[in-house]
Amino acid sequence: MNNVNNLKNTRLNQGFTLIELIIVIIILGILSLTVAPKFFTAKGFSEYGYRTDVIAKLRLIQLKAMQQTQAISQADNSYCHRVLITDTKLGTPDDCDDTPSFDSTWQDSATKVKIADQDNVTFSSWDENNITNDSFSFDSMGRPSCAAAPCQITITITGEQAISVQIESEGYIHAL
Repeated sequence: MNNVNNLKNTRLNQGFTLIELIIVIIILGILSLTVAPKFFTAKGFSEYGYRTDVIAKLRLIQLKAMQQTQAISQADNSYCHRVLITDTKLGTPDDCDDTPSFDSTWQDSATKVKIADQDNVTFSSWDENNITNDSFSFDSMGRPSCAAAPCQITITITGEQAISVQIESEGYIHAL
């Protein structure tokens, strides 16, 4: 009899019960449905990366405007402190005249951001009356030339919540 009880106790300590195995399988199933897709797609994360990049580019253009205080030459694009916003591009335009635009062939630059083709992200200005012609510039004190401060740039991904970058009237650039 004593041998039978020892054999029973040994079996109970050697494995998992069916209920424990089923619970572990259910937990793994729930994790695979909720967490795994986040590792294989950039949906929901790409706009935050673009927002960080936009803030960095805007701060660089602002710093250049504060450091390069000489008269701006229309022919010299290195002294252009204007920011142009299109649906897929943001940064210093290739021509800095009254109607700024980007060249048809994109050239990467420290002061430009372009949305990758596979991302469904768009840039837009918050208020069309605030940022005229989708462009504004920084003065020698780093202040934006928006019609009414603050300037706000919205970054939107299709089907997700929009996030924004705001430039205060004093020149402080931050995420909202």
